[in-house]
Amino acid sequence: MVGKRAKKTTSFRLDPQIIEKLSEAAGEDKITLNALVDQIFDNYVYWDRRSSTVGWILVKKDVMKLFIDSLSESTLKRLATRSAKMVMKDTLLSISGKVDLESWLLVTKHRSVKSNFVYQESRGTDGIKIIITHGLGPKWSLFHRIYYMQMLKELGRKTRVDSTANSLVIEIKNG
Repeated sequence: MVGKRAKKTTSFRLDPQIIEKLSEAAGEDKITLNALVDQIFDNYVYWDRRSSTVGWILVKKDVMKLFIDSLSESTLKRLATRSAKMVMKDTLLSISGKVDLESWLLVTKHRSVKSNFVYQESRGTDGIKIIITHGLGPKWSLFHRIYYMQMLKELGRKTRVDSTANSLVIEIKNG
């Protein structure tokens, strides 16, 4: 995750229709075909391959929002704390093989991207700042503010998490 990794050239035999669809998708996304294929492989290696075996499922956003919005704030807080303790170590070990900050960042990024959230990460001398724009409302933000704070606490990291109705700002201090 830190810096750019060296690239290696290889070739694959693919159905021409698949290549055409990939080229169209790359054009729509305003990226090169190579960048798109790199993203696809990255998603497979760091998320798709293991996420379902760890228990992650796809749920339509509207359905998830209905569930979250039906819960009281006290229930959300209790569930967020319990979920973070239950989920984090198993997920990190299954997907990355390690329980550390870089693994947490990797999983959080891929989960956000797979959920079609806007994920922004920047690193500075004082730490890491992550902004996740989810668009699912204040109760989603409340749940995840506590969820992420608990996970990062378990990793021994000093963290500040702010939220709006549709986004989270996670600041992880160095050291």
